[in-house]
Amino acid sequence: MSAPPRNGGRLLTPVLGVLAALVVAGVVALVAARLGERDATSEVDGGTHTVPRTEIARTISGQLTLPFRRGPDAVRCFGDLRPVPAAAVRCTAHFPLGRDRQLTVEVTRVQHNKVTYRRRPAPH
Repeated sequence: MSAPPRNGGRLLTPVLGVLAALVVAGVVALVAARLGERDATSEVDGGTHTVPRTEIARTISGQLTLPFRRGPDAVRCFGDLRPVPAAAVRCTAHFPLGRDRQLTVEVTRVQHNKVTYRRRPAPH
């Protein structure tokens, strides 16, 4: 019997490197998609005629939760969101590890009693 060729590892190493790079690129794309600007739609509260800050905070918390990382411990929004295009409120997401994230939530569309809004990083 002959010994296996010694150069088999030379071909396997670049293949594993390419596969690792593809996995890393996929994870980065997933994180960017989850943490980037995202739309959400909520109903206007009949009594206040706004989207309550607690509803906005709950939605943002869900959007910022990743499959492999816990979301924020708390999200606090500083006011209810009026159902008027371009109306905005500021929110802060507090993460257990790392810095707090300052966000702006802005109305993008109003249809009947439904308000669509988008979150984005707050300007510094």
